[in-house]
Amino acid sequence: MKIYPNHAAICDFTWLMQTIDASDGIHIMDAKYWDESQANLTIYCDVSLEGLGFITPALKAGLSGTIPPHMHLQTIFYFESLCMASAILWASGIEPTIRRLLIFTDSLNCVEMFNSLKAQDGYNDILLFVMRILITMGISLRIFHIPGVDNITADALSRNLLGAASSSLPSLNIHLFQPPREALGRQE
Repeated sequence: MKIYPNHAAICDFTWLMQTIDASDGIHIMDAKYWDESQANLTIYCDVSLEGLGFITPALKAGLSGTIPPHMHLQTIFYFESLCMASAILWASGIEPTIRRLLIFTDSLNCVEMFNSLKAQDGYNDILLFVMRILITMGISLRIFHIPGVDNITADALSRNLLGAASSSLPSLNIHLFQPPREALGRQE
């Protein structure tokens, strides 16, 4: 009996094949517990209808981005997921390579999606994008909720209030970014 997979199944199998090929194969399913104090890097993410923002206080780095036009989903949850994917991609390029990444977000939906690895329709491309980075770079990710009122600097960056962000975290170096197109997947 022959099976004829649809386009989505072919894309998922291709992702799996490429990710396994790029991984070291040793730690792909090896989870090790670590607590917040053992994180190599901590990032705070936030989103508004005006944009995306994330900071890492230890490096005094803040990034402010715009929401790409013509997105197939126009929800805060989607934008929060995209911001987290952007932050993870950015963190994966830091030298020396980080192994334990801690992210705080005020989006309980994102905490649930990334911790369970179960995405709603339309979010799977972002989740697969993030998982490829984590697997190929050997990064362990932990995500926790933070109340929005306690996420002042990332909130200011998401609203493009760069002066307010700098005031809340002195010596903050602010950079602009665009979310990675690869995380957007197949736009309809």
